[in-house]
Amino acid sequence: MLTLATAVHAEKLDPRLATMRNVYVMAADDLGDDRPVAACLAEHLTKQTPLIVVDKEKAEAILRVSSHLPSATARYALGALGGSPSAHLYVELPDGTKLWDDGSKARRGNTGTQVLTKGQGETGSIECQLADGLLDTLRNAMRKARNK
Repeated sequence: MLTLATAVHAEKLDPRLATMRNVYVMAADDLGDDRPVAACLAEHLTKQTPLIVVDKEKAEAILRVSSHLPSATARYALGALGGSPSAHLYVELPDGTKLWDDGSKARRGNTGTQVLTKGQGETGSIECQLADGLLDTLRNAMRKARNK
């Protein structure tokens, strides 16, 4: 008889994630796909969370955005093998201490085919879809950190 043991590991979230209010949003690479996702994240942040975007010097935390936006050809050819647009959000204290990180992917099943092209306008763009996915995961993490 084969018995498999599995351990459930609940991520312990830093309570500072729930109490931060003043944040600075930055692209991990200003010359890459990160910049438009970071810009949309900063714009939607104050509408969907209690966070306020401030200058880096005044920030309690730094939100660093990294993203990968493959071409339509790559998405079609690679599909689930790395062809899906994705973004990752890192929340760090100004001294570099990591508080939290998580990512978001945009696939046909969860975004619809109409948003899988770059730059379709402010709200329908893949950049903003990814930013909103990151906001959802951040908001959920902030709730969990508050309840700990």
